[in-house]
Amino acid sequence: MNRLSRISFLVAILSLTISIYGQTQIHNNKKIEVAGVIRCTDGKGWFAINDENHASINIEAIRVKDGAILLFFSFSATTIHSFIVTPDEIFAQAGFLVGATVRPNLAVIHISRIINGNVVPVDASTIRSELGDFWIYGLFS
Repeated sequence: MNRLSRISFLVAILSLTISIYGQTQIHNNKKIEVAGVIRCTDGKGWFAINDENHASINIEAIRVKDGAILLFFSFSATTIHSFIVTPDEIFAQAGFLVGATVRPNLAVIHISRIINGNVVPVDASTIRSELGDFWIYGLFS
């Protein structure tokens, strides 16, 4: 084998090794989910519904601060892949809009409504509903 062939062969082996190592790292990079349905029925605050039909995943605590819902995770992520929060049909019909600022260990959920054509922030501590929920899903590693 001439020198150029040996170098090409070594480069191919090195590329294959790096590729296999990269694939191993991707598969070893554990994905962590956050999921649940949250509701506020009274002055006691927001909570994750855990009953015969609902089970939250990795939601450690929920608090309201400065009008926003703080959703604390049971872990601290290194990577945020996706986070979605959406109103259910009850809150959607009532005109609620939601969005979140997401950090490695919590999401800050902001709520608003369109009133007379204007987007108006809603203080989460003022919302009460026996049926309205916000649905949450996040993927982290």
